[in-house]
Amino acid sequence: MVNLVAAVFLVCCANGPLWRAVASVLGSTAGHWLWLVGVGVVLVLVFNSLLSLFSFPPVHKPLLIAVIGIAAIADYYMASYRIVINGQMITNLLETDFREASEQLSWALLRHVTVLGALPAGLLVLTQIRYRPWRRELLARSGVVGASLALLTVLLLANFKALLLFGREHSDLRMYVNPTYPVYSFFKTLRVNYRAHHKEKETLRIIASDATRSATNTRMALVYVIGETARAEQFSLNGYHRDTNPQLRKQNVISFTDVESCGTDTADSLPGMFSHLGKGRYSPGEAKKYENLLDVLQRTGVQVAWRDNNSGSKGIADRIKYEILSHERDPILCPSGECYDEILLQNLEQLLRANNGDVLVVLHQKGSHGPSYYKRSPKEFKLFLPECDREDVQNCDRQSIINAYDNTIVYTDHVLSRLIDLLKTQGYATAMLYVSDHGESLGENNIYLHGLPRAIAPRQQTHVPMIFWASPEFYEAKAIDPALLAASRSQPYSHEYLFHSLLGLFDVQTTVYQPKLDLFFPARKRTSSPSLR
Repeated sequence: MVNLVAAVFLVCCANGPLWRAVASVLGSTAGHWLWLVGVGVVLVLVFNSLLSLFSFPPVHKPLLIAVIGIAAIADYYMASYRIVINGQMITNLLETDFREASEQLSWALLRHVTVLGALPAGLLVLTQIRYRPWRRELLARSGVVGASLALLTVLLLANFKALLLFGREHSDLRMYVNPTYPVYSFFKTLRVNYRAHHKEKETLRIIASDATRSATNTRMALVYVIGETARAEQFSLNGYHRDTNPQLRKQNVISFTDVESCGTDTADSLPGMFSHLGKGRYSPGEAKKYENLLDVLQRTGVQVAWRDNNSGSKGIADRIKYEILSHERDPILCPSGECYDEILLQNLEQLLRANNGDVLVVLHQKGSHGPSYYKRSPKEFKLFLPECDREDVQNCDRQSIINAYDNTIVYTDHVLSRLIDLLKTQGYATAMLYVSDHGESLGENNIYLHGLPRAIAPRQQTHVPMIFWASPEFYEAKAIDPALLAASRSQPYSHEYLFHSLLGLFDVQTTVYQPKLDLFFPARKRTSSPSLR
């Protein structure tokens, strides 16, 4: 009986996001309400069967308490931010740092978990459960599981055709079932990571083994800035009604307006921004088997460095010079234990001058990472007020959320403009390429943050900004016509273009290079590809 009560509690109280998703698909007719009841009965039978399989002392109560606690936490995030707890979310959780994870803690979470998790768990602790001798207990549990499965089979067979068609058309609804899908995703992610860990000793697959670079007399430096959680539609350079780019607007930059990310979170997108695999073959797990863009450039003589103000490079920078700056103690740039992105520019000029050859420096921003948008911009860049100054952004007025987010874009605008000013003073060919890893939802359709599966992710999570600036010396050295490049700013691009575009900018000759995926190639004054020069 305890398992049945727990199953009913989970279905009725910890699956609000599922019921909203199903109701939005079905509508509100009487027949559809019968469907909702049927789905609820099916889930109760499934949960009752699963719980009964493991309901033996001394694991019974601890198991139920753990399940209820997990369900309460998952329900809070799924209901508050309109997300699903899938493998991507689990990976983000496992790979984030403590400071970033702590921003997800709030009084709202504590209240929710107390009511939906702690109180039921307390009642469970006080409940006395009488167990039979183990053989009779085993027989009884087998009977419960058998009866539940038999009734479940009858219900499914009675509505097989309708359920089959509904399931195929709305297969994404399974991701809202709490807590089975979050638990399934957790163990699946652990299994994948375990296998990847044991394959680390395998030889990394070399790509572009034929890559070479022709010697030139022109020195160049490219700074590749990886934005965080910046969505393209919030940039005034792309037509946003607020002036979020007051400084870049004066810098003669080219803003590409139709760029798509390869994922909706950092763990998915970041490796894709350096991978040669392309849309058809790319996955973070597959990308780990190969070298990346930075390996190829370093092997051909480019001096490569990575400076990080985020939670790491996801393995991309494992074989190059790497600096983590997010824990610096600068009193101005790191006033509260977290550094603003201008820390990435500190000592950057010395780094550029310390290298005599061609240089690629990657700057990994904290950018607009939520939910604590208000922490990402210094006071002097808070142009839009009032702003949401709490972690549970879903409980803020939506305009204040947008204000806090827009202020992060204003600050990013300042950081990029300062970087351009620095590059202008170097006296040789310099350039900056800024691309965000993914976008963000700010309450549209009650969806917040990012990380939804691409199949159901809104465009706000995949439409990202990409901005390019180059010195006259750079345009001349690379034979790129800036007018032709600017004319292509509205063409559709994606993260897939980055690998080949940077190979082209550094004149890497290899059969892996594809001119059609080089966004600079059509603007070159000479039409031969780097692989043929």
